[in-house]
Amino acid sequence: MMNEEPVMEEGSNVSQSNAQRATSAHCATNGSERRFAAVERDVAVIGSNYATKEDLVKLASRVQDRLSRIESGMAGIENRLVRWYFGTSVALVALVFSIGKLMQ
Repeated sequence: MMNEEPVMEEGSNVSQSNAQRATSAHCATNGSERRFAAVERDVAVIGSNYATKEDLVKLASRVQDRLSRIESGMAGIENRLVRWYFGTSVALVALVFSIGKLMQ
C-alpha cells in the first residue's frame, strides 16, 4: 500500500499539514494495532487447538480401554474357533472310520 498525500495548495497553512500528518500517523498506528490484534487472535486459536498432557493421558486411557475390549473379544472368538476345529476334527475322524468299516 502506498501512502498518497494530497497535493497541498500553496495557500494552505502549516497547521493543516501537521493535522494531516497526525491523522496519517494515527491511521498507521490503528493499522498496526489491528494487525497485532489479528495475530493475537490467531495465536489464541492455535493455542486452543493444542493437546495438553491431560488430554493425552485421557486419550491413552480410552485407547487402552478399547484395546482391552478388543483383546477380550478376540479371546472369545479364539475359544469358539478352537471348539469348532476340535469338533470338526472329531467328526471327520468318526466319518473316516465309519467309511473304513463300511468298505471292509
